[in-house]
Amino acid sequence: MVVKPTLSWTLLHSFAILFVLINLATGLRIATLSRPWLLELSALLPQGALHWLHIAGAFGLSATAMAYVIYRFNQRSQRTTATLSDKYHRIITWLAYPLVILSLLTGWLQFFDSALSVVDIHFYAALGFLLYLVVHAGGYFIQYGWPAIKRAFVPSVADSKPSWNIVVPAVAGLLLWYYMGYQPSNDLLVERIPLTTLVTIDGITNEPEWNNAQEITVLTRGGANFTNGETLVTIKVLENGAEAFFNITWQDTSKSLEHLPLVKTNQGWQIKQDGFNQFDETAYYEDKLAIMLADQCAPGGGGTAHLGPKPLADQPANFHGKGYHYSDDGKVRDIWHWKAVRTNSMYLADDNFFGPPVKPRAGERRYSAGYIADGKESGAYVMNWQWYKPEVIVPKRLPKHNELIAPYQVDHQPNNQLDHKNNNLQTSDNLQWVISWFDYRPYLAENDHYPIGTVMPSVMYRSNRFEGDRAHVRAHGQWKDGMWTLELARPLNTQSQHDVILQTGTCLWVSAFDHSQVAHTRHQQAIRLLFEGNHD
Repeated sequence: MVVKPTLSWTLLHSFAILFVLINLATGLRIATLSRPWLLELSALLPQGALHWLHIAGAFGLSATAMAYVIYRFNQRSQRTTATLSDKYHRIITWLAYPLVILSLLTGWLQFFDSALSVVDIHFYAALGFLLYLVVHAGGYFIQYGWPAIKRAFVPSVADSKPSWNIVVPAVAGLLLWYYMGYQPSNDLLVERIPLTTLVTIDGITNEPEWNNAQEITVLTRGGANFTNGETLVTIKVLENGAEAFFNITWQDTSKSLEHLPLVKTNQGWQIKQDGFNQFDETAYYEDKLAIMLADQCAPGGGGTAHLGPKPLADQPANFHGKGYHYSDDGKVRDIWHWKAVRTNSMYLADDNFFGPPVKPRAGERRYSAGYIADGKESGAYVMNWQWYKPEVIVPKRLPKHNELIAPYQVDHQPNNQLDHKNNNLQTSDNLQWVISWFDYRPYLAENDHYPIGTVMPSVMYRSNRFEGDRAHVRAHGQWKDGMWTLELARPLNTQSQHDVILQTGTCLWVSAFDHSQVAHTRHQQAIRLLFEGNHD
């Protein structure tokens, strides 16, 4: 005898299908950020701002799971005679229970930025769901054929209204999603210090005020080259009524400064790269740290992360297939981008912002959507090649003297033919992979006498620092014993339309890069700044 399902069971089953599919589709797209091989499935996955939908699906599935437990408890006294096929489906259904528990548990641990390393478990649980859908739905299809679809979504039911035990969890799930999905769980007290207190921005935190500052540590995940893709980031903040000072440390086993170096080959000069063609370099790049600030704490990088190769239908696709950053609400998110080679010697971080997507410019190779640099009056670094080509490039300039690039040959060309003095050689950790425009001269083929294997830095300063809006963030970092220490300072209110005011309620995120171009770590919960002092 076929027992008709109740309306409550039918709704629970439909909700479970809906939320599992939402979480699988959005979760696999999010996973492409740290598992590039999943981009092979890119055409099947959704694009755009998906983090909020993934979180909503998690709340929905959690509420459905709670309602199902209540439903099964109320139905525990009912027993039916099971056929062989019923026993098969019952066994398969029981296999879903540990998958649901594992997926929700590891997902919530990530959502709250737990220090437990559960990313891989969460991912494999998702793959388990894919297998479960095949054996579960496939079994019913083999048994009933196409009518199985109607049986799953439009069944005949034994009653006409759902019971209270699914309404209450559904409402609770909606309320939790609204409250928890958009409210950070991490508050950081910003201690007030006297205006006369000197905080030197040098990457050496020897000021006694730092010892008394409150700190917060978050586990950031998903970055290339870090151990298990993870690194702990610790943040302290002080303010004096005019400026805020940031002390940020993170684990990085290697000090990486070789930023797309040039190497002389039989064919000519080439850029050493392993992904720069797709703007996703993960080998020959500098260490970096990005800080994002916003006046709200929405998930998905303050609502700016739009995933997929072409989240903007009327704009160019991105080369690496991971997505773009831009805002949909017309507001800006402040981005401070510290770079161990390009800005550290300037004692600055690059002051940028995420805003509405801009129109592409004719001839530009890389479209960046809403990721835009603040304006500047002067100052710049440039790359030492005339036009980028993946095979051979022509440098813009060559050194006036061989001694200028002799130290860079130590690790790359031990028996090089350059005319240099050995007592002036430096270790690679101490090399500043930045060269001066004025110490070099325009490239001429007759001056290109350098032997095969010669290495030359690619980052060239025209001046030693930015000036103007782009120079609001003073910064300097030091690496020692597997740890970067970065100090930054910025006025609380720069009066710039591209900057976010630093005040109580400002939300902050951090992302670390281990010699990678875009493959950075991330965390879910924003850090909300709570200023101790009162400002006029």
